[in-house]
Amino acid sequence: MSGHSDRYEAEDALARAYVLTEHLSTSLQSGTRLFGLTTARIRALLCVLENPSMTQRDLAANLRCSRRQVTALVDALEESGHLRRDPHPTDRRAHIVALTERGRSDADRIRQLRTDTARRLFGGVPPQDLDAFVRVADRLIDDYANSIPRTGE
Repeated sequence: MSGHSDRYEAEDALARAYVLTEHLSTSLQSGTRLFGLTTARIRALLCVLENPSMTQRDLAANLRCSRRQVTALVDALEESGHLRRDPHPTDRRAHIVALTERGRSDADRIRQLRTDTARRLFGGVPPQDLDAFVRVADRLIDDYANSIPRTGE
């Protein structure tokens, strides 16, 4: 790696992204073991926690996955007692995805674990560097997501 200057190449950035991924993967794995949920199910729970009164279509758009994939996620989370489907107030073909008591409790605990991890990981990073990190990460996430063909819609 190019540790001798302040100019880094894309390969240097990727190497560091892999190291961060390993650290975050360890954190994710401990969370999935603790709650008995996959990372996709955890993402769905947190999305519903942060966006109450959403339909399955809204959830699919927020998670950037197909409606078929979100139906499987909601089915599994309904079966595990984390989510329920409530009737939509104006569209009888749609359902509102809502957290159950268990779902809210687990989602709140997961969010707290994420907050703790964020403090450990980014607590010493100056605000301007954190702003730059978020801007770059958002761009990379969007660019990568937009480069993948969507299927199963």
